[in-house]
Amino acid sequence: MVYRVNVEHISRFLQEVDVFRGLSERHLLRIAALCEEETFGAGERLTTRDERGAKLYVLRTGELKVSTGSRESDVVVRTLYEKETFPLAIFMEPPTLLTTNEAITDIEAYTMSRVRLLELCELETRIGLHIYKACFTLLMSRYRYALAELADLMEPGTRINPAWKGAEV
Repeated sequence: MVYRVNVEHISRFLQEVDVFRGLSERHLLRIAALCEEETFGAGERLTTRDERGAKLYVLRTGELKVSTGSRESDVVVRTLYEKETFPLAIFMEPPTLLTTNEAITDIEAYTMSRVRLLELCELETRIGLHIYKACFTLLMSRYRYALAELADLMEPGTRINPAWKGAEV
């Protein structure tokens, strides 16, 4: 279900959100104007890997599991909590999602259209620069964590063929 809510109330909440932390009140009000409030039930899938991302979600309440892998065997790679945003892949071109996101508990979230958010980033370049810097900081942190986890799973002496397309480990 989608609701429109008070912009000042949303902007105060956005001050503490990972991607928006540090933006001015004026910028937060601009972002808050894009928000709609949505609710999701436990077990409901919000996004699916390999699809195009159309929205940015900001968790207000609840928990969400993030998984990836093959269609036959998904692996949970992290849990998202309140004040976290997803999927960050919407800022890429094309916005192909790398993970599937499913509600663990009932969730309340603010959602923003990818198209409208990118338009705002182009119009207000300080907002755009801030968001992209924050996203890449988060992505780098998650990438380092994933690589460390993969390294822990490998047997000593395991080598990955560097000729394999995309191999970095």
